[in-house]
Amino acid sequence: MAPADMHRPVQIIINPHSGYGGNRQKLLSLRSAFRERGLRSVEYVTTCAGDATRYARAVAPKTSVVVVWGGDGTANEVANGLAGTGVPMIPCPVGTENLLAKELRIPSHPRRIAEIVAAGQTVDCDLGRINDRNFLMIIGIGFDAEVVRRLSSQRTGHISHLSYFWPMWRTFWEHDFPRMRIVADGEELFKDYALAFVGNISRYATGLRICRDARFDDGLLDLVVFPCREQSALLLHAAWTLLRLHPLKGGVIYRRVHRVRIETDRPSHCQVDGDLGPNTPVDISVAPEKIKLMVPPQTNGWTFWPWRGGA
Repeated sequence: MAPADMHRPVQIIINPHSGYGGNRQKLLSLRSAFRERGLRSVEYVTTCAGDATRYARAVAPKTSVVVVWGGDGTANEVANGLAGTGVPMIPCPVGTENLLAKELRIPSHPRRIAEIVAAGQTVDCDLGRINDRNFLMIIGIGFDAEVVRRLSSQRTGHISHLSYFWPMWRTFWEHDFPRMRIVADGEELFKDYALAFVGNISRYATGLRICRDARFDDGLLDLVVFPCREQSALLLHAAWTLLRLHPLKGGVIYRRVHRVRIETDRPSHCQVDGDLGPNTPVDISVAPEKIKLMVPPQTNGWTFWPWRGGA
């Protein structure tokens, strides 16, 4: 863990469409908290997909840290812009799920966020790569990607957890599970009907820990394969995952890998860090670049880093 250089301004990248849209007052409080600590800040509001990546890459040489004021998709875009630059980012929990912010235990209170930025403590984080793009958190192939596709097709503005209800309900009853062939680090691990996940962090939507043992700084990705051909099996897998016992159940594959290729009997959707990604086949690997994440300072008495798994 190392301190960041705080002599340059703080960049705040704002996605106006993230989450439920109720964070304007918090943003005003964040600006005030930065001023109180003598931190100069510059704000940029994104206008379209990919805008955060372009802007983060452009300002990297002249910024101390990038504050991501958006959801996991915005964090993904910023990470793609900052990869390999040495400039840290801090994701703020203002989106719908905020998986990365929860993994790092970033608080939602603006003053506490400003305290973390002022302290300037960072850690190195692995990046994954799917085809030609980096990811930070988790990839899903099959069922959950179809939920994301349905939601994306009807989304017109801010969303909440409730927005997922009908896409998830319809997908549960209508989804036709694909047959997958999965090759990890040169070994064919699986060839049957399934849904699969590849993760760099442990957290997933609604508090599930699908990649239960994942650590973002170990140079590996966690591969989880749930054999599944019908809805009853999906419910059973969900129950064991809620209990965090799914890696111990017969038939479930849980491996830590450097590289994995996933093919399906027909093109299947992927979700990447909560947004719709490419269709199969996909090649997934640990990226050569890393990214720095800004984290809460360690408190005396802790016997573990709180952003590595935990409660």
